[in-house]
Amino acid sequence: MQGVSNYTPCLSLCTTILRYVPSRINRPAISMAVHGHDLGLEQRAGPLAGSSVGAAPLCEGTSVAERISKRILGRRFARGFSLVELMLSVLILCVLVAISLPTLMRAYRSYQLNDAATRFSGTLKTTRFGAIRKNTPITCRVQQSGATWTIWADLDNDGVAQSTEPQILVGGLPMLLGAGSVPPPDAIVAALGTGSPSLNVLSPGNASASYDARGARKFTGAPSVDVFYLGNTGISDLGFRAIVLLPSGTVQVWTAGVGGPWQRIS
Repeated sequence: MQGVSNYTPCLSLCTTILRYVPSRINRPAISMAVHGHDLGLEQRAGPLAGSSVGAAPLCEGTSVAERISKRILGRRFARGFSLVELMLSVLILCVLVAISLPTLMRAYRSYQLNDAATRFSGTLKTTRFGAIRKNTPITCRVQQSGATWTIWADLDNDGVAQSTEPQILVGGLPMLLGAGSVPPPDAIVAALGTGSPSLNVLSPGNASASYDARGARKFTGAPSVDVFYLGNTGISDLGFRAIVLLPSGTVQVWTAGVGGPWQRIS
């Protein structure tokens, strides 16, 4: 009996293996009595003979395999990334940034130029509305200090920018330019018509534009269509903006590429 007991672990292992063998494989019946217990494998494997009941051990085997696979994958993910994988990801990110950086910078510079033109035209409109509201002439002044221009609505007409007066600063990337630095304004002249006053480019330095109590332009001499140019000649692909002041007081904003043509945007 002591010899038979020594084989018990081996028989248990064989029983476990045979339990997961598909039912269609014919297995010989193995029976052995150990300590008075019947170890007939054919009797234990009986449920496998049926088509419906015998699938349960096979499903259990599949479930065990899935659990082992999930455990291995879980250990793989818990270990994290290797140094090679991390460096490869950083390299791909650097390449993408290098490709997209010129486009992003171009869009950012264009935004700065559009913002300066919008704020400039807004200050001129504020000056006009202030003249109508106060029923008195008001002047919008442009004063240069180095590479910066202060533009404000001189509500008290004292020639000094007060903290209580609407004002903006233009400088840095966008600059006020003269007529020789921008494309020819043929499209602007054509849009004004043949009966319109001549186009007058205001100085990129100190300049002014006055409005009367009705909101129309006030001139010391003959009426004209005044224009301010914005841009930066140091950036080749930036383009230009034009602030056009009509004698009626209306303010227009035009845009142009490096070679033109001019197009009205507001």
